[in-house]
Formats: sequence, C-alpha cells, structure tokens
Amino acid sequence: MGIRTAIDLNGSEQRWGRRIERARALQEKQQAFVPALRLYEATLKFQREVALSSNSGFRAEVSLRKQLDLSFACSKLPSLLALAQKQGPDTLRERATSLQRESEAVQVRLFESALGLDKPEQTDIDNFFVRACLQPIAENLQSQMPSDRNYSKNVCPACGGLPQLAVLRPEGEGASRSLLCSFCLREWLFRRILCPFCGEEDKQKLPRYSAEEYDYVHVEGCDSCMHYLKAVDMNIDGHAVALIDEAAVAVLDVWATEHGYTKVIPNLVGF
Repeated sequence: MGIRTAIDLNGSEQRWGRRIERARALQEKQQAFVPALRLYEATLKFQREVALSSNSGFRAEVSLRKQLDLSFACSKLPSLLALAQKQGPDTLRERATSLQRESEAVQVRLFESALGLDKPEQTDIDNFFVRACLQPIAENLQSQMPSDRNYSKNVCPACGGLPQLAVLRPEGEGASRSLLCSFCLREWLFRRILCPFCGEEDKQKLPRYSAEEYDYVHVEGCDSCMHYLKAVDMNIDGHAVALIDEAAVAVLDVWATEHGYTKVIPNLVGF
C-alpha cells in the first residue's frame, strides 16, 4: 500500500470560511440574484461541514476519483436534501423530496454516475446534489497532491474534470491565467490565448466581454466552438474569491447564453 499524505483541516476550514463570507458580502451587490446566493451560502456551510469531517489521506498510486468515499458522501446527502427543501426553488425542493424516498442504493448510483470524465449523465438538479457532496471530499484529496507547473492540458491534472472558470493574477509586468476545476476545485496554470475547450489559438476568435459594473469578471468566449467560461481578474479586485464571484456575476452567463455561447460546464448554482 502506498503512503497516504495528511490533510490540512485548518487550511480547509479557512478556505470554506472565506467562501462563505464572500457569498454573504456579495448578496448586497447582486440584488437580482440574492435568492441564488442565499442558497449558495447555505450550501457552502454544508460543504464546509463535509470537508471538515472528511479526513481521507491521498494515495498517489490510485486515481483521485477512485478514492472518493461514496458511502460517506451519501451519508451527508440527507442534510443537503433538507437544506434544499427549506431554501431551494420549487424544482430543487421537489427533487429533494423525491430523492428522500429513494433507497441508499439508488442514491449511491447517483453519485457513481458523476465519477465519469464525460459530462454528467444526471440532470442539472441531480448534479447540484452530487457536486455539493463530492466537491469538498475531492478538494481535500487534491489539496494533498504536489503541484506541477509544467502541466498544460485543458482538463484538471488531479481528477481530469472540466474547468469551471479562469483566474487572472499579477505576474511580472502582466498576469498569469489559471483554470479552476469544476469537480475537485484544483487550480492549474493555463495559457492566456487559448480556448480551454477546443484549443483555438487565434486571438481574433477569442473575444472577451464584460459589463462596466462588474469589470473584474469577464466572459472568455470562443467563436470556433461557441463555448465560454468566465474569468475573475484578481488584478482588478484582489478581494474576490474566484469560485464565489464567478457564480455571483450570473448576469454575464445570461448575456453569453443570449448570444449563442454554451458554458463549458455550469457552476454549482446552475449558471
């Protein structure tokens, strides 16, 4: 058996604490999306509890997805279903009630369907429940893996997941670009002028769109494959928490969809 590395629970608690505080703060700025952000804040609190009760050590010889404890994840599902029934929109409440009636075996199969590397087979609503439970467990595992600055592919180096968003950070005279995994929240460096979905390199086919009131978040589109993701520019707003701000500025997702772009993968709140 390989050597297991230890998880840093203090670091995990701090990460989730910052995310929760940011989700709460952004509700004052994003009035149109307050219900979604309130649900997200409550979900983040749930995810923090999952993260702090998940202490599996990472085994380098086994793929991350195979190390996920689905029985443990499934044991957390009732709390999330209760949360959705209390604070979710009608469709989420109805599905939560339906899932409560299902056997544990059916619930485990729902989690198993999310472990493939293709887009999830389940509906967007089921995807919310699955990702909310698995993300903190997967993040705990990937946080124990060493980083590889030479990695340059368009899928997550830890779990093979699709990128949720891009992050721009100060670097020298310019900015570096990294991608954040939608499944395990791993971040890795990625070229600035390159579509993370189809590999397009022509700058003329890689437009960026932003709104004046949200200048630190912009849409990164590709006119070749017509996919997009959003980027959070930490050069403009150093207080941003990329995972949360990407979800909060949903108005840009509405704009992108109206202009014919498809998101690489929706975020946890469905945008």
